[in-house]
Amino acid sequence: MLTRRDFGLAAGGLAVLPGLARPALAQRAGGNLVMAQQAQPPTLDAQVTTAQAARNISLHLYETLYARDEAGNPVPDLAEGVDISPDGLTYRFALRDARFHNGKPMTSADVKASLLRYGRVGGSAFIMQPVDAIEAPDARTVVVRMKAPSPGFIAGISSPRAPCAIMPEEEAGKEASKNEAIGTGPYRFVEYRPDSHVQLARFADYVQNRAYQGMDGFAGRKVPNVENITIRFVAEGGARTAGLQAGEMHILEAIAVPAAQRLRSDASLKMHEMMPWSFQTLMLNLAQPPMDNPAFRRALQAALDLEEIMAISTDGLYRMTHGWQHPGTTYFAGDAGKELYNINNKDRAKALLKEANYKGEEIILLGDSSFKNHNDTIVTAAEQLRGIGINVRVNITDWPTAFSQRTQRSGWHVWALMLGIEPYEGPYGVVGFFSGHAPVQHVRDEVIEDCQRRLTTGLKEEERKQAVADFQKRMYDEAIAIKCGDVGIVQATRAQVRDYKPYRIPRMWGVSLG
Repeated sequence: MLTRRDFGLAAGGLAVLPGLARPALAQRAGGNLVMAQQAQPPTLDAQVTTAQAARNISLHLYETLYARDEAGNPVPDLAEGVDISPDGLTYRFALRDARFHNGKPMTSADVKASLLRYGRVGGSAFIMQPVDAIEAPDARTVVVRMKAPSPGFIAGISSPRAPCAIMPEEEAGKEASKNEAIGTGPYRFVEYRPDSHVQLARFADYVQNRAYQGMDGFAGRKVPNVENITIRFVAEGGARTAGLQAGEMHILEAIAVPAAQRLRSDASLKMHEMMPWSFQTLMLNLAQPPMDNPAFRRALQAALDLEEIMAISTDGLYRMTHGWQHPGTTYFAGDAGKELYNINNKDRAKALLKEANYKGEEIILLGDSSFKNHNDTIVTAAEQLRGIGINVRVNITDWPTAFSQRTQRSGWHVWALMLGIEPYEGPYGVVGFFSGHAPVQHVRDEVIEDCQRRLTTGLKEEERKQAVADFQKRMYDEAIAIKCGDVGIVQATRAQVRDYKPYRIPRMWGVSLG
């Protein structure tokens, strides 16, 4: 078993962990599991951050009232269920048995304090804005009263984006990132060494949710088999792959598609493909001429060969899907807008440029070097647009600079973005991306604003589904943004990692080492 003094790892290095590299190929059940991810978390306060690097860790430590199942639908987790009043103003949650890592049983007082804290510091604190009051009438019941109906409330508190984590009442009274990492999850926190690793240990007193038979997304029955988990921060993809091959690492958060293809025949490894993982998109700045002209935007929409963009930017791991929600989910809007997806008609595009009275103005395409998908998408799109006579300048920066630049109303026209957690969560994040006080396109569209209003206030599911269909149609009719397609990823494990199921994070409950 690993001890604290065994962790002297350099970020990106391949230092051998005691008891891992040599015995790794014959590890017994239990033991020590090592997962490698690209980045270190900005904080271990699960409520505060939307960083994937933090979710990978915090969702082993914390649980939420509702979580997402394998298909991304909200299901009970720490709650046994919820009764919602007919007017949509009162939510009554019954709580299941759970115990915190400090030994304290979870009560409604902890849940109330955690929800109130989320409204103050949460990474998606807006989900608490409709809440008028929270009551704890007894130890096993929490009542949330709304100012107005909010059909998206359960979707919000079940989101893993910045989890609405339940923590002890005394920790919920602390400021952002000042709390101890104490939750009810199957693993407990041991230590965090920046630029190196986080260590977790099996929570021996974890109370499994017996309403489930097995794993189910971020909910389900969570069985902590391995004794210790080490999450290493290894920025360089080649180093992560080499560490997996050498047996120093058991699970990779992601492996490059070419490396996955090369290693598929290696019997000591397993590749786990996930499709879909995210949308590949081109966001358009409607505040910057000539992008403020719908005819010009439709010219771009008509000109682009989206399949070529997807094939190049994903190394072949993609699917061509027009929907702004994933097929098979509740809010998938069918064929709305489909006729305007991947037109790839250069003559039509040139006619639209003429209609737009385009005079050769420079169009700035903004990408970043941190994500291959973004860089390849921008470079490929630029060549295609030059092919119909558009004056294109490509601006490739690092990710923080590109992300900051897109918040400005000038200096860019097109921005490449993989939209991942939002479509997984459902329609609220996606529609919200293009509505409200700061839409990504910088110019509010009143039809989309109305779709957002109907989505967030409609008490009937059919009303909300129609709002999403209307949103999707508007996105295509006005070329508000361009969806290129769906991107997949590959997670990788050693073959000795048993019962691993790929998901939005590498779930390390339910697995064992052979």
